[in-house]
Amino acid sequence: MKTKLINILLLLFIGFGLNAQSFDEPEPTYTLNGFAGGSYFGLSKSFDISSAYGEFGLQATGQKGNARFVSDLRVRSGSFFGETKTIIQLKEAFAEYSSNYFDISIGKIIVKYGKATSFNPTDNVCPKDYFFLSADIEDMQMSNFMLKTNVKPANWLNIELLAIPFFTPSIYRYELFDMDIMDGVDVSFDQYELPEVSFENMSFSARIGAEFSFADISLTGFHGYDPFYGFRVKNIGFVPPMSVSLVNQAAFYKKNSLGLNLSIPAGSWLLTGEAAFNHTEDYKNNIYIPNPDLYYVAGIEKDIFGVKIIGEYIGRYVFDFKKATSPSLPQNLLDPLVFGNYLNSMVAFETGKFNQKIFNQYYQTNHATMVTFHKDFFYETLTGDLSLYYNFTTEEKLLRAAVKWKLSDELAISGGGQFMNGPKETIYDFAGSIMSGVFLSMKYSF
Repeated sequence: MKTKLINILLLLFIGFGLNAQSFDEPEPTYTLNGFAGGSYFGLSKSFDISSAYGEFGLQATGQKGNARFVSDLRVRSGSFFGETKTIIQLKEAFAEYSSNYFDISIGKIIVKYGKATSFNPTDNVCPKDYFFLSADIEDMQMSNFMLKTNVKPANWLNIELLAIPFFTPSIYRYELFDMDIMDGVDVSFDQYELPEVSFENMSFSARIGAEFSFADISLTGFHGYDPFYGFRVKNIGFVPPMSVSLVNQAAFYKKNSLGLNLSIPAGSWLLTGEAAFNHTEDYKNNIYIPNPDLYYVAGIEKDIFGVKIIGEYIGRYVFDFKKATSPSLPQNLLDPLVFGNYLNSMVAFETGKFNQKIFNQYYQTNHATMVTFHKDFFYETLTGDLSLYYNFTTEEKLLRAAVKWKLSDELAISGGGQFMNGPKETIYDFAGSIMSGVFLSMKYSF
């Protein structure tokens, strides 16, 4: 399989790339831009200052003929959830060869799939830093090292193939949650162990996109480790006289996903749809692996009196669903062996229930909606955004409001806040005490 993959890539490069050579090579062009600024997020229940940092970003690109490079370096220094540190992030860095019918890129690349605004069932390729709190939602996006090829047999058709040699997970900070799942049980999270770098553990993705005047349609496929992961129980320890320490550890799983994206303009309306069938194996024996499910989003977009309004329905159906049940309390609980077995069963139940909530699989069906409003003022020098999310199944809710004021072409101030909440022991209940708050940033771009 490895040899066939290499041969296919070589044939594509030779067949489509070399015919694009030009004898009259233009002079190279380079661009250098970036930004510097500061950001604050805080006044949550758990942190007066969730994050406060200064950041410097530098983006450089260059192109000569069919070859180009892209790089994006970020450096931020400050306080993050009570820790003072400096973070150096290579956001993107890749080289690319491009012709009329074929492109090939290698390096750290951000790839985003999906037509929906916030929840994207087909966006399986790149991880996200969900606990990077800032005024710009896009700051959460992370890149993956990959080999990316695009075959363009026609101007309306694009075939994209990705090979990701090693796994990079999303970033969560569940250790910040106040997880009192059982009386007398202290829950902590240990450092995860990444899968071994090997051909067997590589991830692959393919996308076939077609653009017509009446619709944009794309099919996506993914095989590999999901950046969105669950947890397993690593260790259970007894702490005298009557308390227990529970150590959880992030655990990664493979899945196969087949998705569809669709957008249809209908006069002044835009209709969007996105769905993915996710297939997993061995989920009955591992609490950190979600069940197979069908995840889908349907949206509608329209401008009304200068306000862009996007309404979306988010749904999920879980196959082979079985609701976790709490183990019954044994009569001879004073027997150490019986108590130990009961404790193990309760820990497995509670951890499995937590994983089900992470994956939105605590119920067989899940129904939610999200409405987003966007408005520009004063010739786009002032913009306002408002997003409202409500989950009818779990009763979790989110509200986010943001305002951006461009004082000049270079200087902008952003501010706003977000609120997350839900019934006791839901994910939004845990996260709300940390990720609810206000934010303020100032950025100078050059």
